[in-house]
Amino acid sequence: MEGKTLDKKTRNLILLLFLIGVFMGSLDTGIIGPVLPSIEQSFHLTSRESSWIFTLFVISFMIGSPVMAKFSDFYGRKKIFIFDVILFGIGSCLIASSISIEAIFLGRIVQGFGCGGIFPVAGAFIGDGFPLEERGKALGILGSVFGISAIGGPLVGAALIPYGWNWCFTINIPIAIFIILFAWYILPSAENDRKLKIDYLGIIVLSLLAVFLSYGLNQIDSSNFLSSLLSIKVLPYLLMFIILIPIFLRIERRAEESIGPIHMLKNREISIACVET
Repeated sequence: MEGKTLDKKTRNLILLLFLIGVFMGSLDTGIIGPVLPSIEQSFHLTSRESSWIFTLFVISFMIGSPVMAKFSDFYGRKKIFIFDVILFGIGSCLIASSISIEAIFLGRIVQGFGCGGIFPVAGAFIGDGFPLEERGKALGILGSVFGISAIGGPLVGAALIPYGWNWCFTINIPIAIFIILFAWYILPSAENDRKLKIDYLGIIVLSLLAVFLSYGLNQIDSSNFLSSLLSIKVLPYLLMFIILIPIFLRIERRAEESIGPIHMLKNREISIACVET
């Protein structure tokens, strides 16, 4: 499929598919806010403990995005997109049926990896199969979904909480099944003979970046911002994050198959889409 422009009808259906997929994933970012108090009550958690439900999702999302995008270069966009949605669905099942906070944490990690791959793989698919003059518009529409879900997520969460917080994640399961079937039907397959070369060092450093940033931000006390920012619980992690940024960029520039194609950030449309995510 790569390098071949699809007909207009197929492009519109594919864009619709990606809109549903991205909306499903991004909705779970906004929906978690209203749900946290109910989960705290169910498992007797402090607000600090429950914040890891969001933090673990963010960490795995940050790692999953470039890794899944790179895997799609070798295994094909269709396979990896479907795999990402399956991961997201499995994570939702784990959370919806969880009887312990550990199961919720695990489910959020799995969800994050899947969700992290949905947008970049969709963006890569658009770059492969859409005419050059339509790519910017399609990516812009796709990116706008994040703004819509930021508003819709809390509303959906608030509407479902009376039925039980589990339903905020259960609704993902039929949506994920629909997306998988839709993707299997509409997305063209592509043969790829390229041999996968994994940038292990890049993945390790990227994972450290995600952990240090997320953990540092998670430990900030909003009621005493400046003091907590300079505390031993926050400052060392944020400093490590800052130190690792140039190291990561250097590794990726030298890597034979980098997980983070730094040169693509020079593209205005891609940069805007990254900021929106």
